[in-house]
Amino acid sequence: MNEEKTCSYFIRNIAHTIKCLQDKCLVHYGLTNQQARLLGEIIKLSRTKKVFGRKELENRLNLKGPSVTSLLHGLEKKKLIETESNNNDARRKTLKPTEEGKKLIKQMDLVFEATENQLTDRLEEDEIKKFKEYLEVAYENMKE
Repeated sequence: MNEEKTCSYFIRNIAHTIKCLQDKCLVHYGLTNQQARLLGEIIKLSRTKKVFGRKELENRLNLKGPSVTSLLHGLEKKKLIETESNNNDARRKTLKPTEEGKKLIKQMDLVFEATENQLTDRLEEDEIKKFKEYLEVAYENMKE
């Protein structure tokens, strides 16, 4: 019996496959997908803002505080980010990427780009544009 596959089937399997592929590539760098996402976000924020903290990362990545804290400790231990105490509030830390972190994120961008290329490999330009529009709507739906 040929059962029709639902959107849920494809979403679950695509998400799982992407995570596994990226983790497989990232293991070479000693990073998980979550660590790479967090490092990328820290680098992006550091380009536009001098001061930001864990709370902003939680909101931007939709992660809980303890998860972000754990990921930050891992990145700091690997010397990919540095934390500095805030002069005005000792409880707040200022996060910034190290030079090693900046170099590594360029490699991570290649991993993420390869994943995107694999995902859209047999699509025409107009189909990719429409696919991106659908993904954006789906993403916005999930944020609500």
